[in-house]
Amino acid sequence: MAVEPIPCDDGGTGTPVEVTTCCSPSIASAPLCRADGTTILAVVRSGCVECGATAEDPTVVGWLDTAGTFTPGALPADTGPCEAGCVDTVCRTLCDDTDGDGAPDATYSELWCIRADGTAELVLTYQDDPSTPYTPTAPVECTYGCPDSETVTLCDASGPFLRRYTWLDGTASYVDVALDGATPHVVTGTVGVCTGEGGTGTPPCAEQTTPAATLGLCLADGTPIAVVITRACDTSTVTQDGWINLTTGAWSAGAPPAGAQACGDSRAFELAGLLCDVLADGTVAGLVLVEYEYNPDGSLASVRLVDPGTGNTYTLQGELSICPAGNSPAGTDLDLTVLCDTLADGTVVPFLRDYRRDATSGQITGHTDYALDGTPYTPTGTLGICQPQADEEPCRNTSTLLLCDLPADGTPTPTVTDTGPAPYYPYTTGISTPGAQTLWDGGTLTLPDAAGPQPGTGGTVRTAAAILHAPRPACDAGTAHVAVQVDVSQLGPDDGCRTTGFLALYNGTANRVALALAPVNTPAGWAGTLTAEADVPAADLAAGNIAVVVAFDAYDDSGAACPPPRHTGWELSQFGATVVYDQTGCAPQFLRNITTDCETGAITAVVDTTLDGTPYTVSGEPGQCTAAGGQCCPEQPCPAQNVIEACRCDDTDGDGLPDVGYVELLAVDCAGALTSLGTFTRDLTGPYTPVAPVDCDAIDDEEGAPPAFGVQARRRELAAGQTWDASAWPTLQSVTAVAHGGTGLVTTADGTSTLHPGEAATWSIAREDDARLTGPLTIAADTGTVTLSYTIGVTL
Repeated sequence: MAVEPIPCDDGGTGTPVEVTTCCSPSIASAPLCRADGTTILAVVRSGCVECGATAEDPTVVGWLDTAGTFTPGALPADTGPCEAGCVDTVCRTLCDDTDGDGAPDATYSELWCIRADGTAELVLTYQDDPSTPYTPTAPVECTYGCPDSETVTLCDASGPFLRRYTWLDGTASYVDVALDGATPHVVTGTVGVCTGEGGTGTPPCAEQTTPAATLGLCLADGTPIAVVITRACDTSTVTQDGWINLTTGAWSAGAPPAGAQACGDSRAFELAGLLCDVLADGTVAGLVLVEYEYNPDGSLASVRLVDPGTGNTYTLQGELSICPAGNSPAGTDLDLTVLCDTLADGTVVPFLRDYRRDATSGQITGHTDYALDGTPYTPTGTLGICQPQADEEPCRNTSTLLLCDLPADGTPTPTVTDTGPAPYYPYTTGISTPGAQTLWDGGTLTLPDAAGPQPGTGGTVRTAAAILHAPRPACDAGTAHVAVQVDVSQLGPDDGCRTTGFLALYNGTANRVALALAPVNTPAGWAGTLTAEADVPAADLAAGNIAVVVAFDAYDDSGAACPPPRHTGWELSQFGATVVYDQTGCAPQFLRNITTDCETGAITAVVDTTLDGTPYTVSGEPGQCTAAGGQCCPEQPCPAQNVIEACRCDDTDGDGLPDVGYVELLAVDCAGALTSLGTFTRDLTGPYTPVAPVDCDAIDDEEGAPPAFGVQARRRELAAGQTWDASAWPTLQSVTAVAHGGTGLVTTADGTSTLHPGEAATWSIAREDDARLTGPLTIAADTGTVTLSYTIGVTL
């Protein structure tokens, strides 16, 4: 450990000491960012001046890029603060006019990112499925048929829960979830306003217990963390629950590890100025530094005396005192200066001379000499003031950057090779299109209309397929994002009928992972772009198991649904495919140590090491680490801002068609990223595990026209003692019960009640797309006769 520079002082002799030092060395600013997101480091230099002179104003002499290259002069014009990310998100529900009648007939959602500077950026536009982008046809005011929602806290016998209401066209519906906003909740007992423990009594306190995360702390290795604390509302006491690693997201219970401190705080350890160990007779027994250690909260933890020559703990022999110590027991004053002993062979040995001075007269009464390590020293040569040596080490300044070795092979250009479409479109209506490689290479492929259907079918569908392949990088997280798109024009001569064509991605021959449909009843002359994208296993993409498929109607004669027969031709062009392997965790951190000249700011050396100081060789592209949000302070963790219900379909009988519906709950965080919270039954009463998820709009030309549905009227008369149960009618839509000449009994989820003579009770579904009227509901004739009028859904 080096001794601090001796202050400029003449030692009381009136003769200036010729010591020149660089009092204001070069410094490096906090990282800045250019418009393309790359990080740079400004190099700021202050001029070297003699001790006591006024330091010059610092000036920017150049800047460093992530490769360590120094560019002299002013910073680039596009330099500014690094992106601060989203501080909040806003989800808006809007309405769309898809049929051109001027009235809203569809809803969609927009997710906006609110940045720290107050600007807003649109992140995502979608309908039911946030993973599928939505482009509105003609946005209009939401004046009819558009949903509104509100969430309230209620209590039942088990305690508080959330009830999420949705209003559509004046009709309300709701779902119940636990306080986490995701887990379905089954009501037990009576539902009411929460007035205390279990829904009754006095509230436990005025304000509920609230957990909070404190930011700005880092582990000893610089990893940013957030400490989670909870304040008890009844006692106002604060407990520390645990801490979150903001780089990995890992949670640990209890207090953070020893050594955690404020990020960027250099006060974990602090050294005081040079002091002296003064014996009772005034002799200086040794030089001493005082080391202060601080707790993470800034309070003093411990104090240690340090030998400045060795860095070891110093054992005090006398009294610790400032040098010189005018109040020492011997009544002497002490001065320290650095002198040089020039030996006969020209070797120059610097040493410390400790002068003892009378406190009253100021006269020197003696001195003691020490080597720079604090041990006694006896000069043997010529003594004098130390002069700068001709070959003395030049002034250098070192800055250290924390960078990440970003993998450079995660976005390879995929190869697209034409293959037979039959395994992916196995229906007899399909015809393989020759020469499709032209399309996959970016050219134009024409699919002519057909004169008639394939033998034994009602249509002709022209198809083509290709295999996607992309080399797997050396490191990935196990998945890859694949996106394909193609421009489509409907050449006519007729308008299309129902679903007319699609672009899809398959993983294997039977597993479709993404689908983009042409508009229903595609009109002649329509042109647009279809895009399909999905996350697939990295191994499957590298093995050539991912395929892209196009299929478009050339002739459709589906009977009553499409009179007269339709002839449609198509032109496909501008096909493109992109692949991005998920390389989360593939960017190791390393330290870049940059040495610059104190005078000019020019770089003299760049050395890369691991975080523990061993040499490191960059294998990818050095760049800014994103674990802490690209800022000087750690970014606050982003919780789920919204929970979205997405309707899904399951193929339980293995015929490739959807036959069971279920719901997936998706959490949307501050940045618009989606996380699945689980799959549940359609009424959210319990979890659901899908057998083989399929697209709800799955196409199957062999199925012919979609089935037609109707409503069948039913009526029954119950004699005394007879009972009717709604559970016997799975497609029940409405029921009306009337008591004649006596009473009836009605049992619902609320219990059993009396149907009085002449009283009518009616239940029905609220919307056309409600699947059925659900119970429990039983109706019995008691002392009179009860007539039942009800309707059920039937397939025609």
